[in-house]
Amino acid sequence: MTNRTTSKILNFARPFSLRGLAEVLPAGAYKVITEEMLPENVTYPTYQWVSTKMHLHANADRAGDIRMMNVDPRDLEVAHLRDQKMMDSRPRVAFSAHKSNNRAKRVF
Repeated sequence: MTNRTTSKILNFARPFSLRGLAEVLPAGAYKVITEEMLPENVTYPTYQWVSTKMHLHANADRAGDIRMMNVDPRDLEVAHLRDQKMMDSRPRVAFSAHKSNNRAKRVF
């Protein structure tokens, strides 16, 4: 079996929570590592998900404490999409170029 590991950084603009975690995580950048494997003796090679781990920020009380947590990638995606949606939910204002209409219009 061949394994591959990929990593990415997810940025959260607001504090967030994940299912199965009692604490609320602070906003910031989180490194996410995903491991997948390529099974042997398959006719069409496709990687299968094995695990997803997220590096958690160190606790202020215990500087230097590095924590990693196994997470469900679907829960992580939902939390990240929720965070992005909150960022995009602010009303946008566009101004008309016509002299007859100087009022701001909301763009949805």
